[in-house]
This record gives sequence, C-alpha cells and structure tokens, in this order.
Amino acid sequence: MATPFHGANIATDPYSTVVLAKGPVGYWRLGESGGPTATDTSGDGVDGAYLGNPNFGQPGAIVGSADTAIGLSGFNSGDYVEIPDVHGAPFSQPTSGAGLTVEVWMRPDLLVFPGQTGQPYIHWLGKGDRSQYEWGLRFYSQDAVQRPNRISAYIWSPAGGEGAGAYFEDPNLLPGDWIHIVACYDPGDWTTDPPAGVSIYRNGVRQLGPPSSGTLYRTFNISPAHGSAPVRLGARDNLTLTLAGGLDEVAIYPRVLTAEIRLLARKFHNDLQGQRLCIQGLDGQVK
Repeated sequence: MATPFHGANIATDPYSTVVLAKGPVGYWRLGESGGPTATDTSGDGVDGAYLGNPNFGQPGAIVGSADTAIGLSGFNSGDYVEIPDVHGAPFSQPTSGAGLTVEVWMRPDLLVFPGQTGQPYIHWLGKGDRSQYEWGLRFYSQDAVQRPNRISAYIWSPAGGEGAGAYFEDPNLLPGDWIHIVACYDPGDWTTDPPAGVSIYRNGVRQLGPPSSGTLYRTFNISPAHGSAPVRLGARDNLTLTLAGGLDEVAIYPRVLTAEIRLLARKFHNDLQGQRLCIQGLDGQVK
C-alpha cells in the first residue's frame, strides 16, 4: 500500500486527500501545465509520460478544485499517457491477492468515432499488449448498432480473445459530460469459488458485476497474469484508435473497493450540467 507523498507535486485539496487515504499504488491527477511528465502522487513515484500533443489545463471533473485535466484529440493524434510496468507489478490483478480497482473521470468529446471491428470501439485505458493482455476499459461508438455508447471494463488471459466484462449503456450520453467510472477486478481466476468477476460503477452506482454470467472469469476460463506491458491512459495497445475526450484523476488500488466508491462520487461528482447524481445505498434505495 502506498504511503502519503510529501513532495512538491501533491495537491492538498479535499479530493486528493480522500483518494490518498484509500491507499492507491498509482495516482495521476493529470493537472500538469505541460509535459513530458505525468506525476504519480501516490507516493510510489511511478511517473508517466505524455505522448503526442495533449491539451493541458482544461477544466477538471471535480467541483471546486483548481486541479486541471487533459484533453486528447482521438483518432491518429498520438495523444495518450504511458506509465511503465515496474518491479513488484503493482498494476496487475494477481499481485496483491486482493484484486484491483481502477478509478478514472472520463469526458467523451466525440460519441461517433472509428474503432475496431464492425461494432466500432476503442480501448481508452488499460494494460496489455500482444500475448500479455491484462485489463482494459472499452468505449463503443454511438453507431455501434448492438452496443451504442457502451462503456465496458474487461479482464483477459494473456493470450487475449474473449474477456470477462461488465458494462453500462446510456442512450442519453452527451459529449462534454464528465463520468466517474470505477472498474473492480476480483481476486482469483476461473477456478475461484464462489465465482470471481468484474464489476463496473458509474457515478457511484454499481451497474453490473457478479453473479451475471458475462462478468465471471469462469465463463471465459480467465487466468489473469502479470505482463510487462505499460498502463496507457487514452489508449491500450492500439495507438491509432484512441480517446477523443478528457481524462482526470486516475487512480489504481491494490484491492476491490466497494462502499468507498459511492462515498467518493456522492461528495465530488461534477454537477455542472445540472444532472442529478443518484447514489444507491446498501439497502438498494436511491438516495
């Protein structure tokens, strides 16, 4: 677990205080005024590198925070952030024995975009390259007939192929709106009993996860393993089909978060568009 960082690059606003208290193994606020370094403020010092020509200093996702975000230009721009795989493999699901959580604020600026396959999609954040695939977040174009504007979290065996995943779709998704997205990857593999799987949260509300069949490792014989691929923000392994939009406040935790996700979204969701954030309590009631 990371320890508090006392260097000059850590912002001491309320949002970062809450994130750091949860013990991330990587935390990239993406608030730099320019490149090339995307500073890790978790205390572990795994800095990333800005590639391409990101737009720095954009208004961030967090109400009342002076910390800014980055904007990425999407297809063929070369805009993304690359974070190296480091000794100890802190960004891999098997490492801690307690699972992995990936938290990010994402702002889609284009809803129709070129992508992979006939149902066009991009991997806009993830860890994996050929023969060493691990996990990733996927976004389908609005013109993907079967999955319009679907946002998914997946985990794979190293060889790739079909992954276990959880998702949500929003036919009313608007370009320019910030979304708080959290992907939780349970510890274990396809042999784990009770079955382990992937869960996804949107703005603090769990959208899908176990026991739904498609989210379970055992449905696809998933055996996660550490590989040497970097973590990329805005992309995964395809560096042409990348995100057109904003990213802010990316954190990775060496365990599965639960109630903490609701509390964070409740406190900090950006409601500038006048949207009402619904938080689902443990009793199933919307509050």
